[in-house]
Amino acid sequence: MAATPSIRVAVNIPYRGGTRTWSTRFHFNGGTPADGTHWTTFSDALVTSFKTCFTSGLTIVATYGYAAGNNVPVFSKTYSTAGTAAGGTPCPGDSAAMLRWSTAARSTKNHPVYLWNWIHGANWSGSGSSDTLLASQRTAIQNFAAAFISPGISDGTNTYVRAGPNGATATGQECDPYVRHHDFPL
Repeated sequence: MAATPSIRVAVNIPYRGGTRTWSTRFHFNGGTPADGTHWTTFSDALVTSFKTCFTSGLTIVATYGYAAGNNVPVFSKTYSTAGTAAGGTPCPGDSAAMLRWSTAARSTKNHPVYLWNWIHGANWSGSGSSDTLLASQRTAIQNFAAAFISPGISDGTNTYVRAGPNGATATGQECDPYVRHHDFPL
């Protein structure tokens, strides 16, 4: 079980003639929101920041908050929030931007510990290589990630920063410049 609390964001994306929901989970340090009001403030602030990472064709539909050591949500909120990023040419739905967060932690084999998030709804410029993520989308993702490190995201009382499930705090971020394939979980 995770030693840090987390929040999972669920997003709808057009996919193969229908709609598919994908989600990504962000663990964080700085405590746990004290109650539903604080979870709501934190969730709203995260959604406001995260929606800049993809275009209006995708919609944030829910968030789920988890206390440390618990895989049952202690908070949930429904949304209908469209992305706000400037669009290019959409890639297939199972294409994604890969966001890597660095930490100061080291593994038992002394390898660096990284945190990962996949962001579906990748776009490319429409000219040149279709493998290259749209520059403005990459910048938006990196700006979101940087803001989650410093100053962090607040619940109105506490400020939370991106961390791993075992508590390693993110110290930097990098969005891969290339579009990646990422299967939807079963």
